[in-house]
Amino acid sequence: MSKAIQEVGAVLEKFQEGYTHRDITKLDEFIHLFEQSAEVEMIGIGATQRGSYEWFEGIDSIKEIIQSDWENWGDVQIDVSGAKIRVHGDVAWVSTTATLAKTDLTEVLPFFLEMIKEKLEDESKPPEERMTDIALFSVNRLSDMQREVGHQWPQVITMVLTKNQPGWQIAALHWSIPAA
Repeated sequence: MSKAIQEVGAVLEKFQEGYTHRDITKLDEFIHLFEQSAEVEMIGIGATQRGSYEWFEGIDSIKEIIQSDWENWGDVQIDVSGAKIRVHGDVAWVSTTATLAKTDLTEVLPFFLEMIKEKLEDESKPPEERMTDIALFSVNRLSDMQREVGHQWPQVITMVLTKNQPGWQIAALHWSIPAA
């Protein structure tokens, strides 16, 4: 295994550690796994178009969603050892699987209601589309809440990393949950 692959693997391990411990006091340290630029992006499981819901661009936006993940999301377990890592020069790409295990969602109901409020107030969409978005979001969250704590949703994670002055950093990250 090449040194570069080991270094990229170490970034993936640190990423998992952050999502395992979810220590908000270490968020500033964790965010340095990402390129510190306006171009860095993280695409969440609900993203459908650039600049909209769950498509985060810029380090400040990514920091906000990671904090939200750590406070409101389930337990993420990334298959670090099974990750496929390819390196070409100063660019690496990673693909792997993960699971998202359900935690007790009753504490995040206010967060869900805030998200519904944001959808309701999104004047960039016509009223019918906003109502559809709210209905789908609400039904999905209610369905999630009916599942047992510990239920696991499969995920696929892809990343692009670049080698910069401090070492390998995430330039793009995409979370996805299979539709079926």
